[in-house]
Amino acid sequence: MVVIGPEHFTNVKKCIRKNWFEIDSAWALQILCNFSLPFNNLAIFTLYNNCVHLSAFCIFINLFHIYVLTRKSLRTFPIYIILTAISMTDIVSLSYDIHVEIVEVYKIFKVCYSKQTDYNIVLLNNIMEFIRNYSRRCSTWLSFSIALIRTLITKYPLSPRFEILSKPKIAFYIIPTVLVLCATIHIMDIYKYEIVIVDEYYKCTQFPEYTTIWYAHHFSPLFVKDKNLILMINKTIDALISKIIPCILFPIVAFLLVYELRKAKEHRRRMSQSKNAANDSKSNTKLVLFLTLPFFLAELPLGIIFILSTEYKMRETLGFLLFMEGLEKFFSFVLSGTTATHMIVCLFMSSQYREEVWTFVRFGVPRNSK
Repeated sequence: MVVIGPEHFTNVKKCIRKNWFEIDSAWALQILCNFSLPFNNLAIFTLYNNCVHLSAFCIFINLFHIYVLTRKSLRTFPIYIILTAISMTDIVSLSYDIHVEIVEVYKIFKVCYSKQTDYNIVLLNNIMEFIRNYSRRCSTWLSFSIALIRTLITKYPLSPRFEILSKPKIAFYIIPTVLVLCATIHIMDIYKYEIVIVDEYYKCTQFPEYTTIWYAHHFSPLFVKDKNLILMINKTIDALISKIIPCILFPIVAFLLVYELRKAKEHRRRMSQSKNAANDSKSNTKLVLFLTLPFFLAELPLGIIFILSTEYKMRETLGFLLFMEGLEKFFSFVLSGTTATHMIVCLFMSSQYREEVWTFVRFGVPRNSK
């Protein structure tokens, strides 16, 4: 078993000499070592380990976003109601980083704590990670539902069958449905980890040398038996359902949305429909497209990383193992940052949203009031 130390993120020469990537091409080895080590150091120690600052900022942004979305003028649109649910799930997932930082601060002020406290810390971390992963899945599919609703409304604007999609109550059907379906997919994660004792006779006399004291969590025997079969299946399903499939469906729905928008525009031109109605439809469609765009910046790469990390060489080769971890940490950091973009997009693309923001800035006085 290799003990990972600082040199595994800085010593490029040793990476090349020891062939950490276990490949035959000297040229490819030099490129991988020279790129991956500084990248891993940046992604893991500079970005991800300091993600709490970004998470705190994004939580603040999302709290304000929720305040604006829950104003009376916006509550009549199902898209804004679903956006409220997305912001709530984002806040829950971002809370994981806040939790980790609180635990670290506790350990600084309380160097020597009880064995039971250490067990509770590990258990709480498992629970928070479970909740974070679940909320991320929910956020992904709720985002997709917005694009799907807008596409169907644009395609069937006069159909009584799809009239409900423009009503606020459709959001209260979609949100619980997504929460329940994601919960059924997520159920296996309950059995993912087990808490094991590392040092039964640990005595606290100084600052601990390692982050584990009495207890640590490891993958459960169920997940690691038969050469990590269940673990690899779990990661593959997570990658497909939570990341790859949505990333395939999003551009399909986006293409259909643009296509239907052009058809609707041509139809309005022939029917001489009002310019204001056309502008509203176009604005709402752009809002949906820009809301879904940031999703691809992190979720698609994370899905690919999850799939690749199940390959034997990626799991058993030191260089690739650390590189996969660095990539995962980097795009997890990017994913946290994208949670703040919803408010920015709404601010630029929605006139109703801007009006509510202006009302808040003016301490409740509408901008058009005298």
